[in-house]
Amino acid sequence: MSPVRLSLSVALSLGAAFVVAEALLGRLELLAREPHAAADFRVALGLIALVAYLAGAFAGAVRGAERTWDELAPAFVRPAEAVAARASVTGRVATPLLRRLGWIGAAVGLAIPLATNLGIDTWFLPELPPEAIAHRVLLGPLGWLSFRFGGVVWRESRRLAALGAGALRVDLLDLRPLAPLARAGIRHALLGAGALSVLLVGLRDTSVAPGLPFVVALASLANLALSGLALWLALRGGHEAIAREKERANAAADGALRALRTPGAKHAAGALADALAWKRFVAGAPDWPIDFPTLRRFVLPLALPLASLAASAFLEVTLARLMPG
Repeated sequence: MSPVRLSLSVALSLGAAFVVAEALLGRLELLAREPHAAADFRVALGLIALVAYLAGAFAGAVRGAERTWDELAPAFVRPAEAVAARASVTGRVATPLLRRLGWIGAAVGLAIPLATNLGIDTWFLPELPPEAIAHRVLLGPLGWLSFRFGGVVWRESRRLAALGAGALRVDLLDLRPLAPLARAGIRHALLGAGALSVLLVGLRDTSVAPGLPFVVALASLANLALSGLALWLALRGGHEAIAREKERANAAADGALRALRTPGAKHAAGALADALAWKRFVAGAPDWPIDFPTLRRFVLPLALPLASLAASAFLEVTLARLMPG
């Protein structure tokens, strides 16, 4: 099942189950009269959307990592290493690391109500409305999925960062074989930006709990930090490989120039000019395996959460003016 279909299936299943339960409990009629209950209802739907998105994002991160190693294979000095790297992609199996991260994330998720409501009574379920109980039921899976997703992104980004001149073959005349490094970082940033968009749009009703704005802000900052680090780590190994190749090529050019300038040295016409031109080319060659258009595509996903939040606010204001009653 594709990541998109997985997310849609989870969203439709959980959303339908929640709405049916609300209808059976007679809560749907109450939502029109009580703003706080309606806000709790919207937050529950936002959490469902976030759980569904993270389920698909985890699968997308794993598939993206496999695709990155496939695309990067021609740049490896030893192609067998690319095959081995693909076979050991984090997340293809239930690794102990991901299990530990999942349990830690679930514990963090279950502790969120303590931070949002600032009291131990927030877990006294008999006194809570059904919507609030749904929040607490969803927070465990949400923490599990978010930490596992972050674990895959972080681990695979670090594996790309560990690549260097010993593993990658660099041709300063054609850096396109290193382009998968930039695509991997941008792919991770896109997945993180999608989660941030769902978080900001789905949990806009921060008035439902006093500590919810702090939790949403903290989660947003962590998401942005992970996206930025994922891009930087994915490019770092390629940067080191390019830097070493430029150093080697520059030293070779200097040696050639010294030989050509030796008194009495014989050389072909234009050899000195060619050597100087090559030295200038090496100095001007990119230091990172990413160009401006690719960097622009990275900035765009970071703007998506803000754009989606602004669009949601505009839609809400428009509907309120069209239906003032």
